[in-house]
Amino acid sequence: MISSIRCGAALAIVLALALAAALPPAVASAAAGGTTACPSSTERVQLTTSTTLRASCSYGGVDITRSNVTLDCNGAAIVGDRASAQVGIVVRAPADVTLAHVTVRNCRVQGFLNSLRVTRDGFRDLPVGGEYTHTTSDIVVEGSRFSGSRGVGVYVDGYVSDVSIRNNQVRGAGSSGIYLEAGSRHNTVAGNTIADNGYLENGPSGQPFSFGGANLWFWGVGREGLSVDGSYDNTIVGNRFSGNSAGGLFLYENCGEYPSSGHYFERRTSASHNLIQGNTFTGGRNGVWVGSRMGENTLPMACASPAYVNEGYVRVVLDHADHNVVDRNRFLDVTYGVRVEDDATTVSNNTFDAQTPDHHAVVVGTPYRTSRLGQPVRGTVLVGNVSRIAANPNPYRWVDGETQTTVQANSAVGLPVGICQGPELPRQAFIFVIALAFANPDGTPPPTPDLAVPTLGALPACPNTEAPPPVSRR
Repeated sequence: MISSIRCGAALAIVLALALAAALPPAVASAAAGGTTACPSSTERVQLTTSTTLRASCSYGGVDITRSNVTLDCNGAAIVGDRASAQVGIVVRAPADVTLAHVTVRNCRVQGFLNSLRVTRDGFRDLPVGGEYTHTTSDIVVEGSRFSGSRGVGVYVDGYVSDVSIRNNQVRGAGSSGIYLEAGSRHNTVAGNTIADNGYLENGPSGQPFSFGGANLWFWGVGREGLSVDGSYDNTIVGNRFSGNSAGGLFLYENCGEYPSSGHYFERRTSASHNLIQGNTFTGGRNGVWVGSRMGENTLPMACASPAYVNEGYVRVVLDHADHNVVDRNRFLDVTYGVRVEDDATTVSNNTFDAQTPDHHAVVVGTPYRTSRLGQPVRGTVLVGNVSRIAANPNPYRWVDGETQTTVQANSAVGLPVGICQGPELPRQAFIFVIALAFANPDGTPPPTPDLAVPTLGALPACPNTEAPPPVSRR
């Protein structure tokens, strides 16, 4: 059992470093305004003025380091060596320099760790109260295709503000398709297709690695299409989510994972006050998951945040994703449309469709915080939702306890319905982990285990669909 935990920690560290790898140094290849000639296909171009690329060229990367710059790729490809290339397009400035009015459009980026990253050099060392003194504003990423990254596709870094990511395609990222890092704020993610992301640490072949002299294999649940990690006051509207490994959109606060990795910084903000409206989620286990790490065992992540459950091989820390609005979205054949594990979430006017009753519209509740701290999920507003999930008359469920929930004007299969209790949702032994196994003695892969993720399945109808009385635990 100890070996399993250690191997999970080792692989998790590798994956975290892949997400937060060092950005590439700028290459002295300044491009003048107007239309550039084709550079070497491996050369990075550093832009200080607005530039239109030549559509017939292939570029090795672009760095934008000044305000008032527009990069129009004009359909040109920016292609990296999948094994080592770091970031396709970097929009960056020192943390003590304001960066504003930058636009990236009409690009095709593939083969990097991150397809595009907006960052502020030195943001990890910003003092409390000085995070936004020289922040970013009016950064636009539009009309582009980002595909095949090893890690995150489009990365908005810590304490970055006012980035609009609109009308793009983000596909096939090894990790999350779009990542809004802790401390980022006031961003807009609108009109994008976010599909088929998050499979790097997933799949039937697993991944080998060695730890403590043992050869092991890891299988994971993968990542979501859009991560809102301690990022706040964002508007997420009109996007299309499908085929992402772990689900559509997760809101959570990073627990300060891997503090000795060299990429750690103190997380000071929660994933709060975000508007999630008018999006379409198709297929998969999870549509929108509020507080997605609240009930997960984060032992392998070596979190800096204090644990309120720390027993044996279980370590649980508080997640923070309160005061979010999930409104007027469509959920098509999603196993759990909306999962609510933190407080003051409004779930309103959404529609849920599925052909089988093993799909559920809304599940409210979290286990450890309720049982150990006496703090059930509080203040959920469940209003005006419509479920057309076949043969499921009770698609709105609370689990583990809830309190001060407002339930009004919801329907299921054409009838008014309230909320009723359901069984606790199945969870993995560790966050992200489906299975761990030792390699064969000769180092070859072990047999592939059962990689099916357990779900609630179809549930019997409830005798009473009204909201339960408030839960109060000491």
